[in-house]
Amino acid sequence: MSRPSIPRSAVDLTAPWLTSVLDHAGSNAVAQSVTSAEIGTGQMATSMRISVLYETNPDDLPSSFVVKLASSDPSSRGAGARGAYLREVRFYQELAADLAVATPASWWADINEETHDFAILLEDMDPATQGDQISGCTVEHLRSAAINVAGLHAPSWQDSTLAELSWLTSPADEMHDHRVEMEQLIGMVTPGFIDRYAATMTPAHVELLTWFATNVAEYMADNGGCLALMHGDHRLDNLLFNDADTSRPVTVVDWQTVSLRNPVADISYLLGTSVAPDVRRDVEHDIVADYHSRLVDLGVTNYSLETCFEHYRAQSLHALILTVLGSMLTGQTPRGDEMFMAMLHRSSQQISDLDVR
Repeated sequence: MSRPSIPRSAVDLTAPWLTSVLDHAGSNAVAQSVTSAEIGTGQMATSMRISVLYETNPDDLPSSFVVKLASSDPSSRGAGARGAYLREVRFYQELAADLAVATPASWWADINEETHDFAILLEDMDPATQGDQISGCTVEHLRSAAINVAGLHAPSWQDSTLAELSWLTSPADEMHDHRVEMEQLIGMVTPGFIDRYAATMTPAHVELLTWFATNVAEYMADNGGCLALMHGDHRLDNLLFNDADTSRPVTVVDWQTVSLRNPVADISYLLGTSVAPDVRRDVEHDIVADYHSRLVDLGVTNYSLETCFEHYRAQSLHALILTVLGSMLTGQTPRGDEMFMAMLHRSSQQISDLDVR
């Protein structure tokens, strides 16, 4: 069976290409025609919905899929080439099937590690709708997202074998250098971030960002004794909601930042960036408790709610990494600017409210 080619743009998403991918996945379906349209608001990659007419479809395959491709924007593509594209492909190839978290089924995924071209053929989650990082969400959406992501964390809780995956994490003897390099990178781009968004920031924002740029390595080194798979960018734009589907009310997409760290950062980041601070203050204890209860239901032991909330508090700094790097290493857009400022304003207030800084 020949290896399917990796498409670089919409023009490569043809009926013969889809037929070859389905054949590689073990289906005898033959596509007659394919049409595509861009969807989503991704900063680092491009997502296309492809609609299919079949010549033959013995397996009763769906009439549409989603294909994720490398970005055509040089800055965004460069950011993805630093390892994000590889992580997402390997996540679907090696890990997704064994986890309890709701994520789209993958029919096929591949990457050229030299050119950084990649493609993933995914289940189309329509009619689920993408969350909106700027407008925020309901408390119930927050709760369902927090409970769902426990299905990523719990199965990998304290699993030391994951450290052997070179695409997921650096070797133990290289971790210090990795953290220092991250601090240097954030230190390099933070002045530009402050300059770009000066008109929408307060002196307190500037002080927090300046302090964090020299304390990133220390923050990353302290996992509170807890390691598991972490999505890393678990926020509204990467969540698909379907209130009519009680068995699957939320699905997580965009696995380019999956890593091995203290996973409660996903909860801190979700609550800290998704709603106004007054809403977050009212619900964070209850939602952290619901998340913790789900961890316990999925088999996590010797982990108290008190420790979980302390991790939630300490990991609130995670939002600063994604906000600064996400804005400065990908192509700049008006929506992106508004989104990153919403994330900064909300998360910096969380950091202050929790007395982290």
